[in-house]
Amino acid sequence: MSLAEAILAFDGKHVDELRLAASIYDAADGQMLIEFCSSADPRCRIAATWIVNALLQKGMNDGLNLNAYFDRLKLETEWGALLHVLQSVALVPNMASNHLKDVARLVDHEKTLVSVWALDAYVRIALETNEGVQQARNAVEDALSHEKASMRARARHLAPLLGL
Repeated sequence: MSLAEAILAFDGKHVDELRLAASIYDAADGQMLIEFCSSADPRCRIAATWIVNALLQKGMNDGLNLNAYFDRLKLETEWGALLHVLQSVALVPNMASNHLKDVARLVDHEKTLVSVWALDAYVRIALETNEGVQQARNAVEDALSHEKASMRARARHLAPLLGL
């Protein structure tokens, strides 16, 4: 199955084909993959961002226009795709360094998982750019007593990075 076929076949739940596509990724498919991240079809955006995140987890970014990928932080409306892009920030924070404000607005997202990973991304970009570090500290301190356990857990993970 090709990369495009795996993305188009994604059912919104099962990632086996996406995992396979990531395992056989070729840098020549990078442009197409990034284009799928901007697809009109939300399922395709979720699938494509999942694959990019999986590739970055393996330390692979050949052929990927990560500037265009992280520009999705300004535009993305599908929470699943947004989640994958936010999770990718931790892997290459230098490539997302221009998106501190875009990430900051997502910290209060209605979906808890998006909020959790927006906080993570905010902290990592702030530390990378040395901009907004005090605001990141304040956000993490607030998150330590958040009503959602997932937010408290992420805040505990981030606190040492900020010297808290």
